[in-house]
Amino acid sequence: MFHPRSEPRTPADEAVRIFGLDTNGQPINQPAKAVDISHHGARLMGVDCWDYPGEVIGVRHGTEKARYRVVWVGKRGTPQQGQVGLLCIESGKYIWGIAPPAQAAAAAAGAPKTTSFQTGTGVLALAIGGTGKNNRRKDARFHAPGGVNVKEQHATNGQWTMLHDISMGGCYVETTTPLPVAARVECLVHSGEFQISARGHVTVSHKLVGMGIQFTDMSPLNRERLHKLMEYLVTVGAEA
Repeated sequence: MFHPRSEPRTPADEAVRIFGLDTNGQPINQPAKAVDISHHGARLMGVDCWDYPGEVIGVRHGTEKARYRVVWVGKRGTPQQGQVGLLCIESGKYIWGIAPPAQAAAAAAGAPKTTSFQTGTGVLALAIGGTGKNNRRKDARFHAPGGVNVKEQHATNGQWTMLHDISMGGCYVETTTPLPVAARVECLVHSGEFQISARGHVTVSHKLVGMGIQFTDMSPLNRERLHKLMEYLVTVGAEA
């Protein structure tokens, strides 16, 4: 169970825009206000879209955006009515533009240090040191500008989507019409001067938001292109 105060929080007064589906399955795209934030979540007010938690939504703050899960909803008739608690479901994503409140506490406790690489569309925090899975470069995900043509295998036409992030194992694309989980797809990734073809399948699908795709079949040439793109993103970040 998620506890809203399980990590340090910072009071805030930040205008945001939320988008997704409400309790009745109707699309929403409306303003709200973040009243406190943490490294992994936030509390919003001015929201009356859900009767219960569980929905995955998009949150935009300035030019940054990320996907969050609604983990608690203020009950009607209480002081918490119109408030929701959110938990970010994108590893390493932080959209608020101020130092995460948990960062200082983690440093004081001797946790692994982090560094931020600035890319064209956001900041990715990577752990330095340690031997965990998240420290393997092939698993690191980077925000990258570009588009992806996604076509179900054996379909005649695909759809152009916006590339949100990419790793050696797959990517997440933004689209209002995501395909269902397990759908087998063919992808053509365009990012800067890089063009990469791959086959894969949909691993997660969020209505009106986007979908995650795992690469399962890629030629050696395209694998090398993907590797060069990742190296480029690291370099761009290190130089920022």
